[in-house]
Amino acid sequence: MTTEKKKMQESENRLQLCLRNSAFVRNTVELTETDSTNRVAKELARSGAPEGTLVVAERQSDGKGRLGRSFFSPEGGIYMSMVLRPRISAENALLVTTCAAVAAARGIERVSGCTAGIKWVNDIFIKGRKVCGILAEAGLSAESEYPDYVVLGIGINVKKQSVPEELKNIVGCLEDMTTGPVLKEELISMVWEEFGGLYETLSTAVYMEEYKERSILLNREVTVLAAEGDYRAVAKDIDKKGHLIVEREGTEITLSSGEVSVRL
Repeated sequence: MTTEKKKMQESENRLQLCLRNSAFVRNTVELTETDSTNRVAKELARSGAPEGTLVVAERQSDGKGRLGRSFFSPEGGIYMSMVLRPRISAENALLVTTCAAVAAARGIERVSGCTAGIKWVNDIFIKGRKVCGILAEAGLSAESEYPDYVVLGIGINVKKQSVPEELKNIVGCLEDMTTGPVLKEELISMVWEEFGGLYETLSTAVYMEEYKERSILLNREVTVLAAEGDYRAVAKDIDKKGHLIVEREGTEITLSSGEVSVRL
């Protein structure tokens, strides 16, 4: 057995041991490398994989972020995607992302001991640096009011890596945030343990108050990046569907998608 295969087997054993605490995960596909765990999970979902199927990779060569962006995915991070089959309408699919953000923030806090904030709609920040990104993609059917599936991708920066110059003022890693080691397998388990409990409340979104409390945007001036042109506004609230409400020149605007930036 090669050294790399032995390390992979040891990692698989540790992960399975840790996942015993997470009843939500039904089966796991572990990969050394893939282009995108979301792509693999979507293929599995289309082939009938049950809810709770988890794809985990050591590294990604073509990780995806929101709005078609790439997601920096070097070895040493956590890259995982979950197959979900929620009974919610497509217009409420944003709730999956907000639910995952609260779960990821809780899991990261349990491991790092650092307070984790949420930048609407899908990023986790610690000490002004992004440590986690989330991407939910739905498979829609004209015959049903519900998505056929939702694939939920979560990427967490764990170990120190060579960060591209354009990301150095944005990206952080958990190794820099805590004095002790971060066991990836333990963190994966904690995220899904937290998610499983919150997912049961998806239709009522009772976790949204915590999402708002963790927000790093509320009551601050933000720049809304819009197709018709960027504009400045004040982030006022996040409603029960996960929409961001901003105020621009005395008028409230509800954002269901898009991008906002804030000076941290």
